[in-house]
Amino acid sequence: INDYLKNSFSFMVVASQLDSEGKKDDILSRFLAASEKDPERITDRFLRDTILSFMLAGRDTTSVTLSWFLYMICKHPSVERKILKEINDAVSNEDGSIENFSESLNNTALNRMHYLHAALAETLRLYPAVPL
Repeated sequence: INDYLKNSFSFMVVASQLDSEGKKDDILSRFLAASEKDPERITDRFLRDTILSFMLAGRDTTSVTLSWFLYMICKHPSVERKILKEINDAVSNEDGSIENFSESLNNTALNRMHYLHAALAETLRLYPAVPL
């Protein structure tokens, strides 16, 4: 993992330095700018470890939330039926193929899925991924 991250991080640093389109507003660009101002304090190792922390934190919270969400759906079949109906109403999938479904799943369709959003929000309320 360390070698992979080191190579990926080096690539991101070089790509960021070669990008002449101006200032970016992502977290890596901000850390890189800070490391240029104070290279002794913000080292490449610090940046790599920080990026790894963000990647792992995002993965863990997402997987925990999805696990609880699926558990709650299994525990409450009526909620599952309402979510499935809402998805079927919002997304056109005439032939039933996963390709057609994934092409139809866009921001417009997602914005029409209010019950799904409420179910996810309720899951996060009951089982927050990060303890309060």
